[in-house]
Amino acid sequence: MKDLENTRCKVLFTRIIFLFMILLVSHVNAQKQQISIAEALELSYGNNEKIKQYNERVQQKIYEDKAAKGNFLPSLNLLGGYTYLSENLEVNTSQISTSLDDLGGKYGAAFIAAYGEQIGLSGVSTESAYSTLVSVLGQFPSYPNMEIDNQQFPTAALTATQPLFTGGKIIAAKKYAKAELNSADIELRQVKYEIANELIKRYLNVVLIKQVVKTRQEVYEGMLKHEEQAARAIELEILPQHVLLRAKVAVADAQKDLNNDLNQEELATMALRTTMNLADSVQFTVMDSIAYKDLYLDFEELLTTAYTKQPILNLIDQKEEMAKQALALEKSKFMPNIAAFGTYNMFRDELPIVPPEFIVGVQAQINLFNGFKDINQLKAKKHLEKEVENAKNYAVKQIHLLVQSNYVTARNQQKLYNSLSATVDLAKENLRINTRRFEEGLGKSIDVIDASLLYKKSKIEQIVALNGYYQAIANLYTAVGEPEKMIPFITK
Repeated sequence: MKDLENTRCKVLFTRIIFLFMILLVSHVNAQKQQISIAEALELSYGNNEKIKQYNERVQQKIYEDKAAKGNFLPSLNLLGGYTYLSENLEVNTSQISTSLDDLGGKYGAAFIAAYGEQIGLSGVSTESAYSTLVSVLGQFPSYPNMEIDNQQFPTAALTATQPLFTGGKIIAAKKYAKAELNSADIELRQVKYEIANELIKRYLNVVLIKQVVKTRQEVYEGMLKHEEQAARAIELEILPQHVLLRAKVAVADAQKDLNNDLNQEELATMALRTTMNLADSVQFTVMDSIAYKDLYLDFEELLTTAYTKQPILNLIDQKEEMAKQALALEKSKFMPNIAAFGTYNMFRDELPIVPPEFIVGVQAQINLFNGFKDINQLKAKKHLEKEVENAKNYAVKQIHLLVQSNYVTARNQQKLYNSLSATVDLAKENLRINTRRFEEGLGKSIDVIDASLLYKKSKIEQIVALNGYYQAIANLYTAVGEPEKMIPFITK
C-alpha cells in the first residue's frame, strides 16, 4: 500500500511539473513575436547576404550597360604637355639640297626676268637663267644645317572623334551589355527563388515538428493519466502489480519521444533563424499548425509556366543572346572602322613647326592580316552558339522531368494524407473506447497503451504526409518559377 501511495505521489508530482513546464513555455511563447511565413520570407529577402551580393552585381551591370551606350557618342580629349629639348632642333639641309637649289634657281630666274634690263641681262631667257643658276648652285658645297632656336615649348590640343561605321561592333557591344544586365537580374531572381524554397521548407519543418510535439504531449499526458488510474486500481486490488510497471514504461517511452522531438524543434528553429539571418537575441515563434487545402494542379499549365518563367531557361536565353552578339563582334573585325575626327591646336606660335589651327577629316581602318586570329575567333564563336543551343535543349528536358517528378510526388502525398485522415479518426475513437473501458473496469491496461501508440503513430504519419504534401508543392512551384505562389496556401 505504501508503494502504491508513493507511486501516486510521484505521478501527481510529475503531472504538476509537466503542467508547470507547459505554462512556462506558453508564457515564453507569449513574449515571442509570431512570424507568419510571408513575414519570414520578407526577412529572408532583406537580410540574406547572398541576395545582397547579387543585388550589387545587378547594379554593376546597370552601369556597364550605361557605359556601352557611350560608344555611340563622340569622344573629346584635351591633350597637353611641356617639352624640353637638350639641343635646338636642326633641319638637315643635305637631305633637301636639291630642293634648295631648285628654289634658288626659280627665285634667280624670276629676278632676272623682272630686273634684267637694269643689270644688263635683258637678253637672257628665264629658262636659261634657271638652268644656269641650278647648275652653278649644285657645284657649291653642302648647305650648313639650319638651327631652330627653341629648346622648350608647351603643347595643347583639343581632339574630338566620332565613330561613323564600325561594322556593327558598337551595336553588338550594347546588346551584349544588355544581355549581361538581364542575366544578372535573372540570377538575382534565381537566388531569391532558392532562398524562398529553403525558407518555405524550413518554416514548414518547424510547424511540422511543433504539431508532432503537440501530439507527443497529448500521448504523454494520456500515459500519465493512465499510470495514475492503474496505480489507483492496484491500490483497490483490482489490477495486478505488473500493470503499473507496464504503464511506467509507457510513460518513460512517451517522455523520451517528447524530449527527442523538442530537441528536433530547437534544431529546426535554428535552421529557420539562419535562413532569415536573425540574431540569437530576437525571439520568435511560427504558426502552430497548417490546415490542409485541396489544390488543383494542371500539369500542362505548370509545364507551360516553367518554360516561360524558369530562371535557368531564362538565363540560357540570355546566354544565347550573348553568344549571338559575341559572333557579331567577331564579324565586325572583317569590316572597316570609319570615324570622323577634328583637332584644335593651341600654343601654335610656341611650336618649332607651326601646325594649322584646325584639322578635320575622316579616317578608315581595316585589318588585312593578323595571323588568322580573327578567322579562328569567328569559328570559335560559331561553336559557342551551338554549345548554348545544345545546353538549352538539355535544360528543357531536365525542367520537364523536374516538374513532372514534383507533380507526381505532390499528388501521391495528397492521396496519402487523405487516406490517413480516416485512419487517424478511427485510431482516436479506438483510444477513447479503450480508455473508457479501462476506466469502467472492463478493459485492459495493455489495450489502452496499444491504442495510444496506434493513435500517436497514425497522427504523426498524417502530419508528416501533410508536410510532405506542402513540401512537394513548394518544390513544384519553385520548379516552374513561382515559389512565392505557395505562400497563400500555407497562411492562416
